[in-house]
This record gives sequence, structure tokens and C-alpha cells, in this order.
Amino acid sequence: MTARIQEVAEWPSPKPIPALKDYRASVHWAQHAPILLDNGSSELRAGFSTCAGDTSPLYYDNIVSKFKDRKRNTNIVLCGNDCYVDAQGRAAIKNAFDGDVVCGFDTMECMLDFTFGKLGIDTDRVEHPMMLTETLCNPEYSRGQLNELLFEAYNVPSVNYGLDALFAAYQNGIRDDGLVVSAGKSTTIVVPIVQGRGVLENAKRLAWGGALASDFLLRLLQLKYPNLPQRITSYESQCMMEDLCYVASDYDAEIRALSVPENMAAIDRVVQLPFTPPERKEKTQEELDKITERKKAASQRLVEQTRVMRQEKALQNENDLQYYTLLREWKEKESPEEYLQRLEGEGFNSERDFEKTLKRLDEGVRRSRGEEVVEEDKTPPAAPLADVPDAELDEEGIKEKRRQRLLKAGYDARMRARAEKEEEQRLQAEAEAEERREQNENPEAWVAKVRAQYQDSLQHIQERKRLRETLPDRKSAAAQQRMKNITALASEQEQGSGSQRRRKRGDDDTFGADDSDWAVYRSISDSVDAEEEREEQTKLVSLEAKLLAFDPTFTADDTYAAMLAKKTRLTNTFIRGFAPPWDPEDVAQYHQVHLNVERIRVPEISWQPLIAGVDQAGVAELSRHVLHGVDAPLRARMARNVLVTGRYATLSGFDTRLASALRASLDPATQFSVRRARSPRFDPWCGMRQWVTDETDTFRASSVTRAEYEEKGEGWFKEHPWGI
Repeated sequence: MTARIQEVAEWPSPKPIPALKDYRASVHWAQHAPILLDNGSSELRAGFSTCAGDTSPLYYDNIVSKFKDRKRNTNIVLCGNDCYVDAQGRAAIKNAFDGDVVCGFDTMECMLDFTFGKLGIDTDRVEHPMMLTETLCNPEYSRGQLNELLFEAYNVPSVNYGLDALFAAYQNGIRDDGLVVSAGKSTTIVVPIVQGRGVLENAKRLAWGGALASDFLLRLLQLKYPNLPQRITSYESQCMMEDLCYVASDYDAEIRALSVPENMAAIDRVVQLPFTPPERKEKTQEELDKITERKKAASQRLVEQTRVMRQEKALQNENDLQYYTLLREWKEKESPEEYLQRLEGEGFNSERDFEKTLKRLDEGVRRSRGEEVVEEDKTPPAAPLADVPDAELDEEGIKEKRRQRLLKAGYDARMRARAEKEEEQRLQAEAEAEERREQNENPEAWVAKVRAQYQDSLQHIQERKRLRETLPDRKSAAAQQRMKNITALASEQEQGSGSQRRRKRGDDDTFGADDSDWAVYRSISDSVDAEEEREEQTKLVSLEAKLLAFDPTFTADDTYAAMLAKKTRLTNTFIRGFAPPWDPEDVAQYHQVHLNVERIRVPEISWQPLIAGVDQAGVAELSRHVLHGVDAPLRARMARNVLVTGRYATLSGFDTRLASALRASLDPATQFSVRRARSPRFDPWCGMRQWVTDETDTFRASSVTRAEYEEKGEGWFKEHPWGI
């Protein structure tokens, strides 16, 4: 399987926008044609209503960059795509919008100056009526401030506002009843159209759009690749979202399917971030030969060092053996208490530890000399003086008696340990025989029993793993309970009346308040957990071997190791893809991001906003709510004209998912149609032009003139079918 790698999108290059020539000789000047301004929060589109039907408007990003050029010591103002000219310009980019509401009117004034200049207007005032788009439920203050800017700064004769989603519907032929779903940069709105008029009081709005989706994708990638050497910009994230993300037809089913690494690899897309490859100098054959010789010499030195270390170790063992042999002779020369005190002075806890060390040194020296190690004699040592009273023995006899009793006690202890081991082996053999009997008499019940034991062991391991993850947290319930158990155990082991009096007085226990107490706690926890985990793993492997041998439904893919490997493989596929394999020597792979689950997770927020913590209904639910808010005949007419528009709605599968959601909520006999706008980018502007041309009288009657502005104030507005 070959990975699909594509380069990350670069910043838009500034492109010249030709200004309109011969403005005073054009039909726009002669007819005082209205200026149409689709004032989107991401892109501004402008043009005259008298432009030809196949002419596209001027369009550029609705941004302004103001900064000071230190080399020239001048203030620079850039608008539109010119803001991307260099890093200094990109760092100072500002937008006049807060969400989709105009709030920065200084920035808006710069954009209007830039726009009027590109339209070729060279007069002191703009003597053209203005038609602008605005967002749904635009605040009166924002519209009033924009009115003041247009009337006071540019002396426009009149201003009119409309909703971009409704103009897009007008351009796509919806003139009677219909439903418009517009997914823009900041919001997604659902607007019903009844008898050629937008019913805004029944419109719905979701506070989620393309900008929030691209920011969510950026945060997911930052979480997924915390050590990525290249910083991902918001523009790169936006391009990834628009080019690679798509709306899943069945999100839950696709997410479950992605639990298989091969399915995740199938939708994986690799984005290559820019990087500078390191300069690699090719070595000559002579240099390679020198490197080989140096490695061979280093290997020989290592072998020689190992040989010398072994000789030194053997010599040290012989010296230690000789010293400890001499030390052992003191056992016959002094009392047992003095002898034990002498051993403790040499670092031994007991005579048994000393004997073990001496035996280990003797075997090591014999092996280093090449001598055969003689096994321990299993015959009991002779102890004729063990039962003789001390009164009948002289001093030498008493010492010999002690020696014989020590040898006999050691032999008896070894025999008891051997007997316990043999008894354990016998019990184990009986248990195996009983298990074989159960297996032969009722194989199905035996397999079910082993299955239950395996599931129980597996559950214990998973529970232990969960506890191990929570124990380092001091505030977790498991950590607090274990600390209480350790404290209670320490309290029970205290001896004497002093501890009892403390417990009666009810003194507070402060164990655990200090960091050193928790260090002791962690050491106890780790040692105990490690031993228990090894026992559980051994038991689990034994049960898996039985099931693999006798249960045909249990395969190697069902083992615990296989499940861990599958999970690890799925994680690796999620982070580093499936192919090509991860190569730590490849610098390019360190500058790559893999999009797989994110491709459907980010667009899914429009349908399930709770994924991003947005406590609102999704697009499908809002659309159903709007449709079911009218009577059945009107609902049937509206369902036949469902239009999807907006830049964010251009994601693949958006209209298909909406159609599937609406089909499930409508009557089976209802005919409905969900279609995309012909040109989501320019349809609002083209719809404005078409409406102004077709309904010029309505446009003029619904425009606010300068006289009305001066008489009734900046907040005065008029309604029309395609606006407020």
C-alpha cells in the first residue's frame, strides 16, 4: 500500500487586481449603477450591478495588515492578498469581523478604500447606491456604525442590506418555497423561504463554521504531534481541512471500521511540511576502509578488555575464597556469638548467608579453573556427639558437638525444603491428572471452564493496569486506600504500651504528608505489583496454551499478546501511517503529519457539536426542526428545494449526509431534493446582481437614503424579501 503524500499549502501569493479603467466613460458611471458588496468574513467580493452576466466580481481576502517598515521608517497598510507578501505582513494581519459581525470599523474603512480604488472610483464621493450582505441577526449597532461610515465618510446616496444565503438561493432559482443551509466561516444557518420571502423569525443558527473547524483540526494535530519540529499555521490547517476532510455518511460505522489498521491506512493522507534536508557528504572508498579498520580495532580492544576483566574477576574470586576460608576457621576457635559478630562485621546478616557466599565462590573458582563442580552429598552427615551431654565432653568435644549439630540442622532444613518441593510437585501432578480426567469426560465443559478462567485472569490484568495508571496520582481513591493500608499495617506492627496509649488518645496519623512517605509507598507498590503481575502473566500464558490446543474457536489473534500488538499497531498507524514504514533516519518523515480519523472527525462536529463541546443542535436536527415547524403541504414544497451553500458546505459528502438525515424524518411519499449551489463562492454576489436587475423598484424602495439616515438616525432600516 503506497502512502499518498502531498505538499502543504503555501501562503497565497499577492496577485495584482486590475483597477477599472475609463471609469467616467463606462456605463457604471453613466447609470450610477449600484455597487454590490458581498462582505464575507473570509472573502470580500465587489462589483457593479451593470457588469456582464458572465463577469466575475473582484474578490480577495477580507483582511488588512498595518505595520512599520523599519528599513524605510514608513508605515505600510496592505489589504487583501497583498498581506501575504512577507512574514512581517502576515504577522500583522487583522480582520474587521468578530465571528461574522463587523466590529473593527477602522479596518473596514481600509477595505472600503481599497475596494473603491479597485473599482476605479476617482471622485471625492461615491455616487453609487450600495448593496451589502450581512449575517443573520446582525446587531443594530454594527449596522448603524457601518451606515455612519458609508454616509459620513463616502457620502453614498443610499444603502441596502440583504442576507447572503437568500441571495444564493435567488441565484439558484428558488423564488417560491425552499430551505437554505449555508455553512460559512463562523456560523451555519438554516433559513426557510416561503412564497419568495425569507422567514427569518423561523431561521436557526449553529455557532460552528469553517474557521472553528480548521482551528479544531489544528489543535488535534498539535495534540497528536507534540514534538513536531515544524509549526503548523492556521492557513495550512484550513487548507488541510478543505482539501482532505469529508463528511461521513455513517460516522459511527466508519469510526468502528477504523479500529482495523488496514482500514485506517486506506484513508490515511500524508501532508509534507516544508523542511531543509541535511547536506550529506558521500564518503570515498578509502574513508570507508578506514572506518572499517577503526571498528575492527575497537572490537579487538573490547574483546581484550573483556578477557582482562574476566581474569581479574577470577583472581578476585580466588582471593575472596581464600579470605573467607580463613574466616570460616574462626568458627572452631570462638563462641557462636563471637563468630556471628565477626560475620556481621564482614557484612553478612547470618551464618547461612556466609555459607551461601562461600559455596558460590567455590563453584565459580572451580569453573574458572575448568574443574568439575561436585554436587552436594545427599547422605546425612554423621553426628555421633549430637546427643552426648556437655558434661561428658571436654572443650574440644563441645566445639565438635556444635559443629556436628550445625551440619545436621542444615541437612535437615535442606531435606524439609526438598520434601516440600516434592509435595508441591505431587499436588501439581494430581491437579493435572484431575484436569485431564475432566477434559476426557466432558471436553465442552472443560473448555468453557478454561475460557472462564482466562477471561477472569484477563480482567484481573486489565484492572491491575488501570490501577497502576491511577496509583501515581496521590489524590486518586486507589492511592489513598493503599496508603491507608500501609499505615494500618505499620500501626499493627508497633509494639509496647506507648503505641497503644497513642491510639487511645486518638493522635492524628501524619504518615503520607511528606514526600518521603510517598517514595516508600511507591517502592512498596512497585515491588508488590511487579511480582503479582508476573504471576498473572504466567497463568495467562498457560491458559492461552490450553485454549490454543483444545479450543478451535480460540486462535492466535485472540491472545493477549496479539491484542496488545493490534492496539500498538493501530496507534502506530494513527500517528505514523501504514506505509512507508517509519524510518528514524528519514528527516522528511519528521516533518509529516498523517490525517486519518481527523478527516471525518472534524466535519462531524457540524452534525454532532458536542464533540467539540458546543451545546447546540447539529445541522440535520436544525433542518428537521425548521421543516417540521410548518404544516405538511408547505413542508412538502420546501423539501423539494433544499439548497446547500457556503464555503464550508463544499466538503465532500455534506449534501449527501443532509439528504440522508432529512429522508429519515420526512414522509416516505414526500419528494425532496438536496442540491449544492452552482457556485458557492460567487452565488451570493451574482444573486444580488440578479435581484437588483430584476426588481429595481423593490431595491430602491427598500434602500435607506441619506435623507432618511439624517432624519431617522443610523439604526433605521427597511425590510425586503431577501433581507431583514
